[in-house]
This record gives sequence, structure tokens and C-alpha cells, in this order.
Amino acid sequence: MQTANTAFSLEGKVAVVTGASRGIGEAISRQLGQMGAHVVLADLLDEVEETAKALSADGLSTEAERVDVTSTASVDELAQRIADKHGRVDIAVANAGISYEADTATHSDEEWSRVMAVNLDGVFRTVRAFGNKMLSQGGGSIVAISSIAGVKAVRPELHAGYDVAKAGVAHLCKVVGVEWAKRNVRVNAVGPGYTNTPMLQQVGIERPEVMERWIDDIPMGRLLEPSEIATTVAFLASDAASGITAQLLMADAGYSSA
Repeated sequence: MQTANTAFSLEGKVAVVTGASRGIGEAISRQLGQMGAHVVLADLLDEVEETAKALSADGLSTEAERVDVTSTASVDELAQRIADKHGRVDIAVANAGISYEADTATHSDEEWSRVMAVNLDGVFRTVRAFGNKMLSQGGGSIVAISSIAGVKAVRPELHAGYDVAKAGVAHLCKVVGVEWAKRNVRVNAVGPGYTNTPMLQQVGIERPEVMERWIDDIPMGRLLEPSEIATTVAFLASDAASGITAQLLMADAGYSSA
């Protein structure tokens, strides 16, 4: 029987996080590492190497890998490399994503396709590739990053493709989580609210009226910190959440309920 301490431990686990070079992905990687996992930081950006080195310098067990989630071959090859090197993959976090601004009336097909390729198709590829490894080894935990924009019409920003993709991520996790439930592979989603990342900090500098609107709409009256999203993901990844699958867990300071 596990105690609370052992249920939350990730000692001996192998984890992979996509979109790990900065922001929420970096925070998730740090949190999983602090809980004892060996973390593979995967990203298309060159800076993922420096991020992994920085976490290693802090005493965490990490390595960097390059991946393009818009490419099936790239994601499948990453999953195979990790499985070959470490013998298993216990945790996969599908975090890679992009955002943009566009009103629907003038929304281009190209912008729609671009955001879907990363934010929805990329999550599907990640779930499929790492899910197959977990099904073969007899278990694992997958967590995908959805958004408040996937459950509520956010304001004042406009990005219909982003919103629809994030809603799709949540439903994908529900469907696949049920499909794989008896095979010991849990699949869940986390829905972050407005989070204090460099991208949102830039919005506060360039468009302070937008930041003011966001803060007014958040019941807690503040942005989330990346570490708060990371601990939510880590909980779902751990054995402490062994009875939870096919769920969307909102970490949004109350935004989606207001």
C-alpha cells in the first residue's frame, strides 16, 4: 500500500515533455524532475538544449531532444529513441503549442491549418506515439495541455482556431482515456488559465488594457504562475492520481466557473 509520500514520488520514472524549452513546458519539466523523474525535454527550438543544461545544473536528471510535433515521423522517432535508450516511457506531457490573434471574418485557411497542426494534430501524434509505448509496457500516464479557451469564450483576444484546437485536446483525452482505461494507460488534460509567462508579460507591457481586463475577469484577481500549472500536471502524472483518467482538470484561478 502506497503512502502519500510514495504516491507523489516519480523516482525511477522516465518522462518526456514537448514544448519544454520555456514557459509552462520548462516549469513542468522542472517539477517532474524535482519529484524524481528523469525528464526528456523535447522541442523544436534550439534553446531546449540550454534549458535542459540549466535544469541539470540544478541537480535534476534531464536531457534534451529535438522534435517537430507537426511531423508523424519526428514524434514516432522520438518515442522510439527514448524507449530504446531508457527501456520505457512512464509519463508523456503534450505541451507544445502556439498562439496567435485573428478575427474569424478574416481568418485565413493557412493560419487555421498552422494552429491545428501544432495544437491538436501535434497532441494526437504525441498521445498516439507514447501511448503505444505505454500500452506495450503495461501502463503509463499522459497529460495534454488544453486551456480555458477550450471551455469558454475568452475575451478580448480573438483566435478561434486556437480555441477549437484546445477544446479538441480536452475531448481527445476524454475519448482516449476511456479507450485505454482497462490497459492501465491514463490520459488526462490540464486547462491552464492566464499564466505569468514571458508572452503574457509582453502583453501587459504592450497592451495594459488587455491585462487589466484579464485580471478583472479572474476570480482570484491574479495570473497563475507556471509552477501552479506544473504541480497540477505532476499530480495527474503521479500515482496519487491513479484513479483519474479521461478528465480535464482546470488550473485557472476560477476563470472557467465565473
